[in-house]
Amino acid sequence: MVKKSRLRQKLLKWYDANLRDLPWRDSHDAYAIWVSEVMLQQTQVQTVIPFFRNFLKSFPTIQALADANPQELLHAWAGLGYYSRVRCLQKAAQEIVKKHVGRLPETYCDLLALPGIGRYTAGAILSIAFNKPYSVVDGNVTRVLSRLFLLTEDSRTSKFRKILWNLAGQLLSRNSPGNFNQALMELGATICSPRSPACLLCPWNAECLARREGLEEQLPRKTGRSESVESQQAVAVVGHRGRYLIVKRKGARILRDFWEFPGCEFKQAEDLRHALASRIHRDLGLKICLKDRLVTVKHAITKHRITIQAFLAELNPSQPTPTKSRITRWVRLSEVDRYPFGSASMRILKALRDRQASGVM
Repeated sequence: MVKKSRLRQKLLKWYDANLRDLPWRDSHDAYAIWVSEVMLQQTQVQTVIPFFRNFLKSFPTIQALADANPQELLHAWAGLGYYSRVRCLQKAAQEIVKKHVGRLPETYCDLLALPGIGRYTAGAILSIAFNKPYSVVDGNVTRVLSRLFLLTEDSRTSKFRKILWNLAGQLLSRNSPGNFNQALMELGATICSPRSPACLLCPWNAECLARREGLEEQLPRKTGRSESVESQQAVAVVGHRGRYLIVKRKGARILRDFWEFPGCEFKQAEDLRHALASRIHRDLGLKICLKDRLVTVKHAITKHRITIQAFLAELNPSQPTPTKSRITRWVRLSEVDRYPFGSASMRILKALRDRQASGVM
């Protein structure tokens, strides 16, 4: 087997010549690095870049994050997904202010004790921000190392994870742990892709055991994948005197405290319009008249594959003029940017704006 020192040298040389110009790489601020690592979890780099810049403008310090209005925080994160991340960010910031004088701790145990920080994030912060020798394992690293060392175990098993973390620790450069970890993740993101990896451009192409066996696209192995869950939903875009009804999600695991248009999940066999109008009357006490379909939105949240039918609607003429409540608002389109919306609701809003701009209402 090739010496690990040689593997380190080749990877770091490749990284020095090929690293992407990313905004968080211009900073040695531990807070900025922490925010970037949380944003990058299960999210593509190009998606993260504008969110990262805007987030740090709005919340430039740990103290500012700790003190932020939760609704403003959700609004800054809206469209990035996996919203439990930003809730944990704020909880962790509040603990840092309380227990660590507003500075990210520099010890592994103290970092792991913070909400939302696990083994990967702690290792990334310590190696990149503080140059300490801690390894990282994320999806990109898993793919690279499982191919390099021909790891054929099911990647979801605890045995596989233990082997992977041990290998990442053995490979880690003690002199440049931050650059090495970033190089390993960069290699997975840009060269060692899930499908059609660019093996000829890889600094480890001569050492990669999976490539030697022609198994690069088959690793890492995953067995027993959970099937996706299909969901059919409908919402009503209820207009009244130039304003539209939005409701706040409460008690939901997904998108809690975000705003959306009122609606419901339904079964294919149901009368969709009747089910939607009945649900809104039951939940909000409002009688509505459904009009044209505005847009159909398809999106995914974790394993859920969701199709949303959005209908224009107006209040029944016999309905008393509604007032706002703790969970409802009547807002003009010019006002909706004050509220955090999920990506599906934002697409419905875009369709509504486009329709209004065309004069077809």
